[in-house]
Amino acid sequence: MREVVFVDGVRSAFTNLGGGLRDLASTEIAAFVLKGLADRTGILERGKVDGLFCGNALRDGKASNIGRYAALLAGLPIETEAHYVEMQCGSAITSVNHAAAMIALGYADVLMVGGMESYSTMNAEFSMNDEPYKLIPPIPLASHLAPTKDEDITMIEVSDKMAEKWGVSRAQCDEYAARSQQRLAAAYQNGITGDEIVPFVYPATKKTPEIRIDKDEFPKPATTVEGLSKLRSVMPGGVTTAGNASGRNDGAAFLLMMSADKAKELGYTPYAKWVMGADVGVHPYEMGIGPAFSNLKAMKLAGLTVGDFDVFECNEAFAAQNLGVIREMEKQSGVKIDQERWNPNGGAISIGHPNGASGGRIAMFCMRQLEKTGGKYGLFSSCCGGGHGTTTIIENLRR
Repeated sequence: MREVVFVDGVRSAFTNLGGGLRDLASTEIAAFVLKGLADRTGILERGKVDGLFCGNALRDGKASNIGRYAALLAGLPIETEAHYVEMQCGSAITSVNHAAAMIALGYADVLMVGGMESYSTMNAEFSMNDEPYKLIPPIPLASHLAPTKDEDITMIEVSDKMAEKWGVSRAQCDEYAARSQQRLAAAYQNGITGDEIVPFVYPATKKTPEIRIDKDEFPKPATTVEGLSKLRSVMPGGVTTAGNASGRNDGAAFLLMMSADKAKELGYTPYAKWVMGADVGVHPYEMGIGPAFSNLKAMKLAGLTVGDFDVFECNEAFAAQNLGVIREMEKQSGVKIDQERWNPNGGAISIGHPNGASGGRIAMFCMRQLEKTGGKYGLFSSCCGGGHGTTTIIENLRR
């Protein structure tokens, strides 16, 4: 088994539904970010990219063979093979673990890995099998995350059910959400995030100036607990509001992974080493708890414990969901988690959540936080619609 390392990563700005990247399909967002990754690392001048892993949750508005389309549009060499991975919000993390396995087993030396999403260009599907001449107008096919009615519930319902089961209050959700906003604001200031953003430029025309999309649109740094407390819950009697939930956003984030030997040969100084990955299934009606189980599984496989970790990155689907994950991990491990180490630079509640891309973004946050603090071990994880948890453990190589 060869050692696998992370060399660098880049992303687009995470923009709002109908925001700055609204005209681009997810493959088009991925393409300019992949070009940015190639430019930033110089990988196509130093060596070659064997393949690409594209994570995505909502499919794509332009392509059928989504990974391959993104690779070709990005200008990667024609022989670069491509994979498409759909694991909902954990798509990019699952892609990382698949890529690590390929590199470790010698199937590839260098891979670009991450994910992309475009809520703005999301489209509906229609059946072509309806009987004709029934005077029934076409309607979009309904999308389901579970095959049984009692498990196929909305994400808001999942969040509220988790709050009830794990004893999370509305006040605690709002406090968590405000903290996410504050931590992200600090992350921009201290350089954890910002310089990894690949700008997208709409060229000037005779009637309009050049438009440069290079800043995240979702953050609300002026958010306060008091302001959040005034928002109405989505479901009557629930704890989940627009202020303590993640957004629906557009964006892409990709990492450059390779074997340690190849990194040394090409003259790179990697950020981190891939240590272990893990996946678990959980009930769809409490899908948000998945990372608690995948985190602990990955730790056990790696011979580590909760106390060994300096950074925990868990995708913030909802505040109630993240707090539930923390409580379940504490219950099972018997170890109190220091929440200063949990999403220390904010998360999807503040920066936004382009589902397939979020895993790539939190991987970068994890690596950069380890570099900043000198910590040894970090993990990044996500729950996945349908009832799933996925986790990657990394070791800091820039201590």
